[in-house]
Amino acid sequence: MNSDRGIVGDDRDHTAAVDDVVARTRALWPRAAAAAGLPESGAAFRRMQVNSRFELKRCVLRVETSRGDRFILRGDFAGERAGWTDAILDRHMLAAEKLSDVPGVSVPAVLWQDPVYRHQLMEFASGDTAFLALGLTGYGLGDRSAQLERIGSAVAALHGCDGTAQQTFDPAGHLRTIARTAKDVRSGAVALARPKRFLGLCAFLHQIARRAEGRAFPAGLVHGDLHFRNILISPELVSFIDFSRARIAFPYWDIANLWLANGLDHLTRDEKEAGFGHVAKADWLAFEAGYGLKLTEDPVFQFLFTFRLWQSWAGVLQARHITEERQKEKLRLMWRVFEGLRALETG
Repeated sequence: MNSDRGIVGDDRDHTAAVDDVVARTRALWPRAAAAAGLPESGAAFRRMQVNSRFELKRCVLRVETSRGDRFILRGDFAGERAGWTDAILDRHMLAAEKLSDVPGVSVPAVLWQDPVYRHQLMEFASGDTAFLALGLTGYGLGDRSAQLERIGSAVAALHGCDGTAQQTFDPAGHLRTIARTAKDVRSGAVALARPKRFLGLCAFLHQIARRAEGRAFPAGLVHGDLHFRNILISPELVSFIDFSRARIAFPYWDIANLWLANGLDHLTRDEKEAGFGHVAKADWLAFEAGYGLKLTEDPVFQFLFTFRLWQSWAGVLQARHITEERQKEKLRLMWRVFEGLRALETG
């Protein structure tokens, strides 16, 4: 089987198409095992969950060898590697190296990579996703604050693993993007639900940018797509997986994305408990204690958090994979977050 041939056609039955991608990924195992010095025969494979938008071109398999060792084999059939994908891989490998001796924090090492395509064999990271672990605390299974403090400490270690330096924040690029989109919304070239509210958010970002401009902020290594499903938690380790985006320059962006990705599912529903950005006050207290900075008092973080909210709002109607009802719910939550941010600013 040629594991590097083109993507299956849209006319194929969806289940058969997914099975085909799984088979093509399994066919990578002999090469990966040989390169990593692992026994090829007797391996067992288990398909792991991937984003449904990508399951016709990407597959992740948990591999258990005949010796009982576990690994992750990832097949990515979206095309040949490019400079930006190599940059992501370099960032992943640097984090794995730098964090290898840091207690309680881990990035799985890359054991093999295809020289042309995006296929990889990696160490296995054990544990539940932080998304699940935090959800279970709502049922009395674990301490939410303790978990968030561990996560905050691990994120700080990730951001600082290659050293940090103070940089001066310049919001000009963000503001140009905001202004272009606002112009398109006003002209009708871009159709958004509740356009007046969205334009109010645009104006608010210009307002708070003035306070953030010229401020120093810590710059270091970033994950680029950090959210609670890309963090795995075991009793011993907090592990980071799926460094899957490039050209992200701000560690603070990681933290904004952490709370505002996954459909804003980690915001508090209790108005009395709400803190900055409608994250629970107790959640911020625990995370910031672990991270070691009062993030919510930093104007640069405040701007980047609000810009991440803006990005979600601007893109919500492009998300064809979610239902109209879910879109309405996301817009309702985003408006609540915006109102909270605006109230803090004017209060």
